[in-house]
Amino acid sequence: MPSIHSIIDRQLRRWELERDARGAEPRPEEPGTPLHPVITVSRERGSGGSRVAGLVAQRFEYELLDRDVIDRICNSSGIRRSIVESLDEHAKSQIAMWCEAIVQQHYADSSDYVRFLLETIRTLSELGGVVVVGRGANYIVGPGRGLHVRIVAPREDRIQRLVDDEHLTPRMASREVDARDHERSEFVRKLFGRDIENPAGYDLVVNTGCLTFEEAVSLVESAARAKFERLRHAAGQRAPLAH
Repeated sequence: MPSIHSIIDRQLRRWELERDARGAEPRPEEPGTPLHPVITVSRERGSGGSRVAGLVAQRFEYELLDRDVIDRICNSSGIRRSIVESLDEHAKSQIAMWCEAIVQQHYADSSDYVRFLLETIRTLSELGGVVVVGRGANYIVGPGRGLHVRIVAPREDRIQRLVDDEHLTPRMASREVDARDHERSEFVRKLFGRDIENPAGYDLVVNTGCLTFEEAVSLVESAARAKFERLRHAAGQRAPLAH
């Protein structure tokens, strides 16, 4: 598995190349929508959401940023700074003001981690071209900057998947499913005041109890391309969105 530094370095180079390639193009009428919007993936434990996210990232040639990567970015001032420095001064200022307003008006938790999480994911949404897994990213990115997906499956299917894939006993798998689902639900409730299971927080809810992973990926891809095209049109952008 590549290191956090190699992941970020690779993505920073990509953003720089795309920015250079767009240098001679007309600016969009409504700045703020990235060339490659973000895809966020929320998932139930054992639903295969992480696997689907990885396959979607491969399909779009996006960088996959899971919870561990996001947390390491938030906890590293150097990595955060290198990402934020990819923005122009206006975008930096807008994100700083947005983060401060969100903390003051909507969030009870104003810890450094929450501020860093808001800054990191909002910056990623400005730059685009990544799949972000977990951390309530859909609530930070917002509907106008990407596609937001939730991957679910029946509880018994998720338990069996952990038994098969992670070699847990059925009892251990049952506890793991319940514990991780509760942890993720509480994280979203405390930080964003939202119900993680409310489908209104997503563009698409995919049930892998009914679909194979490849079918789920194809469904996400179709939804992403359709929404990205609409976002492009609204922003007056003409460059291709993804490979």
